[in-house]
Amino acid sequence: MFVPMLVTDFTRIAVTQYAKKIGVVDGEKGFTYAEYVERTKRLSNGLLSLGVKKGDRVAFIDHNTHRLLEAFYGIPQIGAILLLINIRLSPNDIAYILNDAEAKCVVINQDLAGLIKPVKNKLKSVEKYVLMRDGPAKTDLGIQGPEYEELLKQSSPILPEIELDETAPAEMCYTSGTTRYPKGMLFTHRMLYFNAINGMFVEQVSDRSVFLHAIPLFHVNGWGTPHFLTAAGGKHVMLREFRPELVCQAIEKERVTNMFVVPTMAITLVNYPDLTKYDLSSLKQMRIGGAPMSEALFKAVEEKIGCEVYSGYGTTETTPLLTTSRCKDYLSDLTGEERVEKLRRTGFADLLVDLRVVNEKGEDVKPDGKEIGEVIVRGNNIIDEYWKLPEETEKAIVSGWFHTGDVANIDEDGYIQIVDRTKDIIISGGENISSFEVENTIYSHPAVLECAVVAAPHETWGETPAALVVLKEGQSVTKEELVAHCKTRLAGFKVPRIVELMDSLPKGGTGKILKRELRERFWKARERRVG
Repeated sequence: MFVPMLVTDFTRIAVTQYAKKIGVVDGEKGFTYAEYVERTKRLSNGLLSLGVKKGDRVAFIDHNTHRLLEAFYGIPQIGAILLLINIRLSPNDIAYILNDAEAKCVVINQDLAGLIKPVKNKLKSVEKYVLMRDGPAKTDLGIQGPEYEELLKQSSPILPEIELDETAPAEMCYTSGTTRYPKGMLFTHRMLYFNAINGMFVEQVSDRSVFLHAIPLFHVNGWGTPHFLTAAGGKHVMLREFRPELVCQAIEKERVTNMFVVPTMAITLVNYPDLTKYDLSSLKQMRIGGAPMSEALFKAVEEKIGCEVYSGYGTTETTPLLTTSRCKDYLSDLTGEERVEKLRRTGFADLLVDLRVVNEKGEDVKPDGKEIGEVIVRGNNIIDEYWKLPEETEKAIVSGWFHTGDVANIDEDGYIQIVDRTKDIIISGGENISSFEVENTIYSHPAVLECAVVAAPHETWGETPAALVVLKEGQSVTKEELVAHCKTRLAGFKVPRIVELMDSLPKGGTGKILKRELRERFWKARERRVG
C-alpha cells in the first residue's frame, strides 16, 4: 500500500510512544513530548487564525529556542512552509530573502526586531507579524502583532484535518552561492523524510539519545535533527549561544550523548581552559562538519573530551546528509596514523545517497585517494530546482546528478576527502593547490588556534597561497617560523608566500570561516593597484 511520507509522522510517533518523556529542554524549561506536540498544534491553529494558508511561507527569526523547534512541525502540518532565516544576516539580506520567497507572515524574537525594523517598508508580501519574547515586552519595535505565547494560549490544541501531499514543500531555505544574491530552495515532505531516515541510520539514534543543539537550527548542519531525533524519541537540548562554559554545563547537567559542531566550535571547546572541571563523560559522539577537520583537531577532541569523533558532509541542496566518516567494521583494526587519516576523511556515502567523484569528462576518478574530481550526487533528499532560478538549476543539475562544486578524491574503501571548493582551489603556475592541505599543515603547529588559506594574486604564477592565522592565547610564533614549518611538510609551490597574523577571522552564522571575505581583501587590493 502507499502511505505518504510526511514530516508530521515524526511527532505522531513521538506523542504515541514517548508522550510522558521530557523531549525538549530549553534552559530551565522542559516539555514532555505530549506538551511539545500540543504546542505545535496550538501554533498551527494560531497561524490559521491569522490567515496563513496552504503554501504560504512563514518566516521564523529566533535563536535556538524551543519555539524554533516547534516551528518545524507547527508550520508544515497545516500545509504552510517554514522559511528558516539566518539571524546573522544583515537586514538587507533578510529583506531580499523575505521578498524573494514571498513570505506572508514573520514570527520574530523581539530582541531581533532590529533585523526587520530598518527594512520593514521594503517588504512586499509580509502581512502579519508574531512577536516572541523571553522577558518583558519592549516598545518601539517598529513591528506590531500578537505575542507568541498568548497566541498559543488562545488557540485550540486540536488540529483540523488538513490533507498533505508528500511532494508538497514543508520547508524553505536560502544559501549563498557564486551568484550575487542567496539562492532559495524548497524542501518537500518526502525529501525531509528520506533525510530523516538517513539521519537515524548514520547517527544511530534511539530514545536514549540526548542531542545538544549547538549549531543553530536555521543552519544546514542543524535542521535535520528535529526530524530524526523526534522520531526516535530522543531528547532535544537547546543552546541559544555557543560559549564553551554553556556547552560544558549543558553536557554535564543533561547528560548529553551527541552533538554536531563545525571545526571552529570544536577548536574553541578543546582550548577552553576549564574543560576538565566538567563531567563530560556522557558525551559519546561528536560529528564535526561544515569544513574539513585537521589531524590536530581530531586528536585533540579524542584526547581532551574522550568521545567518538567523526566527520560528515552535506550541502543545503541535499537537506543535507551525504556522507559520514564512521569506521567500517572491517577497518576496525586500523591503528595509529592510518586510523586517524581514515576517520578524519569526509566519509563514505550515507544509506540512501548515490555519490560519485568525476573528472571534467564526467568519468569516475581512480579510487586511489589521490586523483581529484567534483562530487556529484543523486537521491530522494536532493532538490529538483532552485527557486525561480532556472539558469542556476541547469548549471547545478545535469543528467539527473547534482553537481556540488566540491573537489574531492575517493579511496579504495569508498571514503571521500573534500580537498576544496572548485572556487577555492589555488592554481599557481598551473599546479592545483588544496587550501585544506595547507591549512592542515599550519594547524599542526602547536601555537595555531585557527587559520584559513586563500588564493592571492601573484604577478608570475597567477595565484599563490595566502595564510591568515590566529594564535592561541599566550602563544607566539613569527611569520617566518610558520613558513619554515610548512616547508618541512609541503612541496615548495604549496608553501604560503603570504602569512598574516590576525586577532580573529570573519565567521558566518555557525562559526564557519568566511573565506570569500578574506580572498576579496587581496584581489581588491590588486584592483586598486592596477587601477
